[in-house]
Amino acid sequence: MTPESGTWLDRMYDVNSFKRDMMVVLAGMDSPMGTELTAELQEYYSEEITVGRVYPQLDDLVAKGLIKKKAKNGRENKYQLTKRGVRELQAHREWEDKYLAPISELSP
Repeated sequence: MTPESGTWLDRMYDVNSFKRDMMVVLAGMDSPMGTELTAELQEYYSEEITVGRVYPQLDDLVAKGLIKKKAKNGRENKYQLTKRGVRELQAHREWEDKYLAPISELSP
């Protein structure tokens, strides 16, 4: 979709794969705190995932309107996808599925 076609939907073209993975994990969790999200990401990634890496990424996703941050208490925050974040994640998955569907045909 392009501005010229008259239909322009925001896409996550400027969201890197780590941020996208964060959004995927958030989609499967019930408003986790940053430390809980970090622990889940650490199970997937082989390199160390630190809160120093996670929190700036979360702040960027909040600024983009893809996730929201809610204060849990005076020291911690909970995170969840916004409606836009859900919509963008679904659109990205549909785009991936379009290209990944033939993989089953290639598998031995």
